[in-house]
Amino acid sequence: YRVLYVSGRPNWEFKFLRRAIDDDPEVELVALIRIARKEPKFTFRSHKNETTNSMFRGFGNEDDEDAEQYDQPVLIRLGTRDAEELRDGFPQAADVLFEYDAIILDDLDAKFFTQDQMSLIQEFVSHRGGGFLMLGGRESFAGGKYDRTPIGELLPIYLDRVSDEPRGEFRLDLTREGRLQPWVRLRSTEQDEDKRIREMPSFKTVNRVNTLKPGATVLANLRTEDGHNYPGLVVQRFGKGRAGALLVGDMWRWGLRRRDSKNDDLHQSWRQMIRWLVSDVPGRIDVDAQHQAENPNNPIELYVTVRDESFNPLDNAIVTVTVTTPDDKTVTLTAIPSQDKAGIYVASYQPRSAGGYRAEVVALAPDGSEIGRRETGWVADPETKEFQSLTPNRTLLEKIAEKTAGEVIELSRIGSFVNSLPSRKIPVTEPWIFPLWHQWSVFCFAAACLIGEWGLRRWKGLA
Repeated sequence: YRVLYVSGRPNWEFKFLRRAIDDDPEVELVALIRIARKEPKFTFRSHKNETTNSMFRGFGNEDDEDAEQYDQPVLIRLGTRDAEELRDGFPQAADVLFEYDAIILDDLDAKFFTQDQMSLIQEFVSHRGGGFLMLGGRESFAGGKYDRTPIGELLPIYLDRVSDEPRGEFRLDLTREGRLQPWVRLRSTEQDEDKRIREMPSFKTVNRVNTLKPGATVLANLRTEDGHNYPGLVVQRFGKGRAGALLVGDMWRWGLRRRDSKNDDLHQSWRQMIRWLVSDVPGRIDVDAQHQAENPNNPIELYVTVRDESFNPLDNAIVTVTVTTPDDKTVTLTAIPSQDKAGIYVASYQPRSAGGYRAEVVALAPDGSEIGRRETGWVADPETKEFQSLTPNRTLLEKIAEKTAGEVIELSRIGSFVNSLPSRKIPVTEPWIFPLWHQWSVFCFAAACLIGEWGLRRWKGLA
């Protein structure tokens, strides 16, 4: 999973966030951090009539045509795959932004984005199904002028009803909904969780909101010294994706108490929050293996969803499925397009033996290029499938009764069926076993052979 972190200034939040997921092999953090605005406060120029920004001197772009100008923000990229990724700043096309699975905005004002980029972020969540999280700060939420913007529309809080910035210290406490979420709590028991919350430090940078949007859920509250509560962590579903608002701007205070340990609570909290952001995020290829529990004789149905770079259904793809059986044999299947929905391809496989099965799906574009790969698996046990459901297989029972001259009896007809047994003509089959030599036909055939042989010998003078 790839997470795009965009910050308005270098801060400690990125330091702890990067440390938290540094050892996670399944999460890759890509950062785009602004270290100077479009109009820096300094106005000195080392050469007369110089137009390039001296902040970039020494980065190998001394040429005036390649160097950043004074009317451009100074950005630094961290964790990119190559020198071309995010070279022009925040992505401006869907096929570039949709390569990420989640976006985190930290203390960044809305003027950093164009109107098209903010609409693209909204489409990233609603259409692509990605995760979005905004962290607190002076230039986040209402302070960043996100009200009446596409980004403000996907947030789970209203930004046009915010009162003055609160002062003092705030204590974080989980709500009932937050304690029920595994990615929010950090302890296995309620007593240990309460103890952990009491030992947490207080926070001083908080974005205050008063009204939540319909469908939003408050998972954590911020409590002041005089007993007032404000939302601290709010989440909601938005289209196909999910959006969250962490209204605390100095979460780094939590990590200052245990500097020598990488397994402290702050790191665990960041890891769980990132996992929540990227969980259930659809990819360009998704595979779903389904089997009907009510009919164990039916094959496994593999439904493959294929999308293009803009995450629209792709109809003319070539999808192959390679199934590996428990005895390490491979079977290659070709998935055919579904007639019910665009971008869906279906392949059927009938397991013959018990054990674990693994399927690798490869999707190719019409030009032959590879779109992606996905793996899935299932466990089959044909002998015990009939016990997975208490519903009787009436169709199978009727077939057995028809072939054996039997009858399927309803529970309400049990009494009349028993009373009718004495008058029913029931065929009785008895096996008779006796030697073959006891048959008269066999005895006559043997006697004829003996007489024939004696007559032949007499005729030829041999007897």
